[in-house]
Amino acid sequence: MKTSSAIAAIALVAAALSSTTEAAISPGCNTYLTSLSAASNPLAKCRVYSALGFPGLTHTNDHDTVKLQKALTEYCAQPACTTEQYAGVFKDLQTNCAADMVLENQATLGATLYMWYLSPPQREAVCLQDTTKNSTSCVIESINEMIARGHIPNANKNEDDLYGYLQYVTPMMSAKDTNATAFCTSCNQQVANIFSNYYTKTPSTFLLNFDQKLDSAKLNGDLQYQYKTSCKAELGKDGSAFKPVNTTDPKNDNSKKPENAAQALGFSLGGVAATVMAAAAALAML
Repeated sequence: MKTSSAIAAIALVAAALSSTTEAAISPGCNTYLTSLSAASNPLAKCRVYSALGFPGLTHTNDHDTVKLQKALTEYCAQPACTTEQYAGVFKDLQTNCAADMVLENQATLGATLYMWYLSPPQREAVCLQDTTKNSTSCVIESINEMIARGHIPNANKNEDDLYGYLQYVTPMMSAKDTNATAFCTSCNQQVANIFSNYYTKTPSTFLLNFDQKLDSAKLNGDLQYQYKTSCKAELGKDGSAFKPVNTTDPKNDNSKKPENAAQALGFSLGGVAATVMAAAAALAML
C-alpha cells in the first residue's frame, strides 16, 4: 500500500473513532486493530482491498475494468495468506475485542470483523479466472456484463464505481434487479461456490453483525437458497460442475424473491462515499 493511501486510511480511522458511536472501543482492541494495519505485519501482502489500492483506485461512475483487471493481475501474483495466519487473526480478535463486540460498535468494529472474516474467499474469488475467455478474471467478466445491461450495484448510484461492482459480485447474492440468465452465469455460480465452501469449512467464531445476530451459517443458508432457487445449483461442489442458465422464462426470474440477509443489511460496501464502512475497512487494512 502506498504511503499516501496509508495516510488517508489513518485519517478515515481517526474520524470514525472520534464519533460517539465508537467511544466504547477499548484501548486494547483499538491497539490490536491498529497493529493489523502496520507495514511490518506479516499479513501486509495479502489483504484484498488495500493491496488493490482502494479507494484511490476508483472514482464515481468509474467503469474502467481494464484498469481493475491489471490491479487484480498484480494482486493475485502476490502470495496468499495461509489458513493458519487467518485463524490466528480470528483468535486474536476474540482475545482482544470480545468485550467490544456490541451494538454500539457495529458501524466500524462490526464491519471490520465482517471484512476480515470474508477476506480469504474474497481473495480466491477475485483471482478466479475464466479459462474459456483468455483467462479473464471471472469477477471482471461479471462486472462487464452488469455494466453492459445497466445494472448498478444495489440500484445505488453511490456504488457505481469499481469498488462497488467488485463487492457486489463477490458473491452476487441474489437475482434482485436482474434475472436468472444474468444471475446464473458459470462465473457467478463458481464465485458463490467459493464462499459457500468457505462458510462450511471455516464457520465464523464471532457474529458478523451484532444487531442482526448474523453468522456464517445464515450467510451460507441464504446464498445456497438463492442459487438453488434461481439456478437449480447445489453449492458445495467442484466449481467445474456449474453451467450457466440460459433462459428468460418468467418462472426463472428470481428478482421478486426475498433478499438474503447480507443484502438486507447493506453489506455491499461499494461507493467511494461509504465513510464509516470505509473507515472500518481501512482500520483492518483488508
